[in-house]
Amino acid sequence: MWFCAMKIKKLYCQPKIFDPISFHDGFNVILGESTEDDDKTNGVGKSLAIEFIDYGLLKRNSDSRVSLIPNKKIPKDFAVYLDFEINNNQITSIRSVKEPNTPTLIVNGETKVFTTLSDANDYLTSLMFGDLNQQNPPSFRNIMGPIIRDEGSEFKSIINCYDTNKRVPPDYTPHLYLLHIDPLPYLEAKYLSSQINDVVKAKRKMKENIETITGKDISEAKADLNELESQVNKVQNDIDKLENIEGFDLIKGEIIDIETQLKTIRSSKAVLQSELSKINIFNGDNYIDGEEVAELYNQFKEGLGDLIRKEIDEVTRFKKKIDDFQRTIIENRRTKLTDDISSLDMQISLLDKQYKEKISLLDQEGLLISLKQTIAAHQSKIEELSSLSTFINKHDEYEAEHKDKKRQREEKIYFLDTEKNDAKAILNSFQTSILDIHEYVYGNRKSSFEIVISKRAEIVKFELRADSDGSHSINREIVFLYDIALLLNTHTQKLHPGLLIHDNIFDVDQATLINSLNYIHANKSKLTSKQYILTLNYDKLSNEDKENLRFDIKDYECATFTKAKTFLNFKYQELSKK
Repeated sequence: MWFCAMKIKKLYCQPKIFDPISFHDGFNVILGESTEDDDKTNGVGKSLAIEFIDYGLLKRNSDSRVSLIPNKKIPKDFAVYLDFEINNNQITSIRSVKEPNTPTLIVNGETKVFTTLSDANDYLTSLMFGDLNQQNPPSFRNIMGPIIRDEGSEFKSIINCYDTNKRVPPDYTPHLYLLHIDPLPYLEAKYLSSQINDVVKAKRKMKENIETITGKDISEAKADLNELESQVNKVQNDIDKLENIEGFDLIKGEIIDIETQLKTIRSSKAVLQSELSKINIFNGDNYIDGEEVAELYNQFKEGLGDLIRKEIDEVTRFKKKIDDFQRTIIENRRTKLTDDISSLDMQISLLDKQYKEKISLLDQEGLLISLKQTIAAHQSKIEELSSLSTFINKHDEYEAEHKDKKRQREEKIYFLDTEKNDAKAILNSFQTSILDIHEYVYGNRKSSFEIVISKRAEIVKFELRADSDGSHSINREIVFLYDIALLLNTHTQKLHPGLLIHDNIFDVDQATLINSLNYIHANKSKLTSKQYILTLNYDKLSNEDKENLRFDIKDYECATFTKAKTFLNFKYQELSKK
């Protein structure tokens, strides 16, 4: 019984720049062929045809090669049309290259125009999974990942379905869903992983802030915090005791006022004392002795010394008059300064007495040298305590949150592991399908499939081993084994859309290619209600290969392209990717 079914019917466009391609149930092959004039089959348009199908199925324009076609090569009103079916709903997707994010869907004859690609994706998701009795299905585009693998993925991994250059993180959601494992615990665990990473970054930043403030590590900083808290409490206790004394508010105001007056008066006294010290420098008279000068110069010439002494005496008498006047002024200023300083000393003495009287009224044992200083110091300590306490408390909150998120994540991983164990029978059946295909292709059952659930960053790991795996070609074949098993297995086909597209997957040895193609043909009855679309270079098949094939590959041909007749009816050079 089918729960989910999807089919591609026809790819075409308006105005016409490529010939329509019709698809049928079962095996569909898009071939690239050489001609007598040109033996090349690359670049004929096989992969581009698949890109147009994916474009019609709402692949993001920025990720599509359709967006790399030069505008001058296509009409302005060009649109891609894709007829397909989802659970018996007949759908035509119309997507303009001019407005790629506003697709139109004609569903069972009813036209629906969407303003965003996301809305159209949600609508197709509801058509595909809305009637299923299955919890937490992936989105429509999410399930398209393993259904239409990007050729740029190089088929290196069964999980990574997208262009390797885009470095898209692995997403196990559609794979778990197809294997009947509820992907919700996985998604929740992934979300918690991202939250844990954010918390770890925030905790590390807070730790750096603490170390910057204290110059110590977190444990030493916590010890400092305790000492700082003790200091704040002691000062607060002193202040609290003061505040309990009757009339404290009045006394506190008077004390602070006295402190302010004392500070001002002492400052004024210091200025006056500085000026007085400078005046004292001018004490004493300094005059030239005339007798000594006369005696000196008379030795050189008689009468010369007497003449010079006379001149000096006259100058000295004049200078004494000036000095007497200046001395009077300085003495008057010295007296004034001394009196002013004495007056200030008396004011200081009086204020000191009043200050001691006010302080004595408080009768405290603490070392409250200055009430204003005590309150200021207390405020400073509170601010320091608040800053450090905030950082440390926030660090501890992040630490607690980190532990809680880790516990929640481990819980989700446990639920996921339980879901995996509940699906054991289905997983065993799926592995048997892989072994059957492996035996058909390689002639042995040296293969295994296992899902590993762990607490590591990736959470889930799919391990599919094949005979002599590790090489480029074997890895591609592993993807083929996995995808075909999902499509055909009795259990997984119930949730599988029934559509699989492989673009140039068979870059493998000839024996593997022939056996893989023969396997598809041998199981064509299982593909009756499904679709497998494959692109293939016809020249990969030698005459011997064609003889080893148990069918004619052209019996499944839905389109063939050559250098003379490419998918698009014109040559062009793709634009550079942005």
